[in-house]
Formats: sequence, C-alpha cells, structure tokens
Amino acid sequence: VYFTNGLCQASSQCDFCHLPHPKRAAHLDKRHRDLMKAMPYDQRVRIVLPILCQKALQLDSSPETSRLLDAIGEPRVPPPSNAGPGGLQEPSFMAPMGPAEPISRKSEHMLTSALRCLSLRSLIVSLNRAPAGKRQQKAIDDLLHHLRLQSRRLAALV
Repeated sequence: VYFTNGLCQASSQCDFCHLPHPKRAAHLDKRHRDLMKAMPYDQRVRIVLPILCQKALQLDSSPETSRLLDAIGEPRVPPPSNAGPGGLQEPSFMAPMGPAEPISRKSEHMLTSALRCLSLRSLIVSLNRAPAGKRQQKAIDDLLHHLRLQSRRLAALV
C-alpha cells in the first residue's frame, strides 16, 4: 500500500506488510496490575471511575447508569472492628484495609493512560477485583448487568 503510494523508502524490496490488521484487546501490563492490586478500593475508584463514567455514559446515558456509577463511587464505610456476628473473628482478608501508600504522579498518569485503552468490561472487572463494601459490590454487579442489557438492545436495533 505504502509502496504503491510512493511512501515506503524500501520500495519493492520492502518485506513489511503496511496493511492495517485487527489489534488484540488492550490489557494492563504486570507493573500496572501489581499497582492496581496494591490499591485499596477507594483509591482504585478515584482513578478508574472517571474513565468508567465516560465510557459507560457513551454506551448508555440513562439515569439508571448514572445512579449505578454514583453508587460505585460512594465512600466505603469500614466496620468498627473485624469481629463478625457473635464476636467471631473474621478472616484477615475481610478486615478493612489501611491507608493506601501514595503512588507517584508519574505512575498514576501512566496507569490512567493504560486504563483509557481498556474496554468498558475490563474497567468494571478491574474494580470488581478490589475488596469493596457490599453496596459498592452490588452496584458494580448491577452496572455490569445493566450495560450488558443495554448493549444487547443496541445490537438488536442494528
């Protein structure tokens, strides 16, 4: 293609295919996955939610989508202790996480850039992997279900 337009310097000796090809889905690299894994839910939401809102509202700008996005962003209220019903000690992974270690502005910017390349579903899944409160977890599940229904409705119209 570039050869026929005179844009390839190698001319007919070029072994590179200049035709566009489908790209594989974007994924976070190991550094970004580790960074996300180390973040508590509240910090993860602060970074992911603006991108998630933009993509979700492009698909469906209904009040229900806005309500679900707001519910995901509600601050998590940690329980007063990690004692369960009847005074039993809950497992340590159920206890509220401590304050997050701050990440550098550069790391946050690089992570944000990588997150913008992810699909809407991948963004929701990235939130789903952080320990969230029951209300936020339900809002994440409800948003995923709601957006699936909306995308099926749109596909049926096409």
